[in-house]
Amino acid sequence: MTIEQKKISLINWITNLEDEAIIDQITGFQKSSLDELPKAIVELLKMAEAEPEENLIKHTNVRDILNMR
Repeated sequence: MTIEQKKISLINWITNLEDEAIIDQITGFQKSSLDELPKAIVELLKMAEAEPEENLIKHTNVRDILNMR
């Protein structure tokens, strides 16, 4: 699975969440430092950061991402 496919899968999972407690927890990650984030999220962020700019897909909103599938 490519980094783009992983991000799309994660976005789809978040989009389909209905558990408000999990949504609140994810929202809390926005305010966390890298030291406070779960290791898996930090690793995904590092992978995304390492991707060359020309390999990245520009997204304007979630619908654009979902329409790429």
